[in-house]
Amino acid sequence: MGRTRTKTNGIILKTLDDADRTLQKLCEIESQIEAVDNFADEEIARIKERAAAEGKPLREQHKASIAALEDYAAYYREELFKDRKSMERPFGNFGYRKAPDSIHVTKETAELLKKHGYDKYLRVKIEPDKEAMLSLSEDELALVKANRRSREDFFIETKREQVNQDLAKIGA
Repeated sequence: MGRTRTKTNGIILKTLDDADRTLQKLCEIESQIEAVDNFADEEIARIKERAAAEGKPLREQHKASIAALEDYAAYYREELFKDRKSMERPFGNFGYRKAPDSIHVTKETAELLKKHGYDKYLRVKIEPDKEAMLSLSEDELALVKANRRSREDFFIETKREQVNQDLAKIGA
């Protein structure tokens, strides 16, 4: 007999019949969890939809207000920002700030960098291809300080449709 684990929460199985009843219970629990999750997903979708509808006019007003301030600042830029780049006002600040420089590239940039010897501006990520390495022998793996790990994962595949059929027979 194998070792006992303590995460069973008081459930002790001694026979295959016990295991079958537990699998049946798992099917029922999974169906209930699915129903709870589906209900929650529907509620969340309704809440998000309502929030989007209620918030839409506010978001549009927010966007329009920002655009109006930006237009105002651009039109009066020389007067408003001749001594400084921003203005401090009672309800907030607005103005201009230097954005960090950025580089925009084309599809040809990487190839042209390589062609002209600017290799230090290219990124090359070298990493082991573990899936391809599955084909290597144990000796080859040892040569590159790698090893193969095998394990068995415990699994459960419930047959919920059987429980649903049994419930339908009982209800009929």
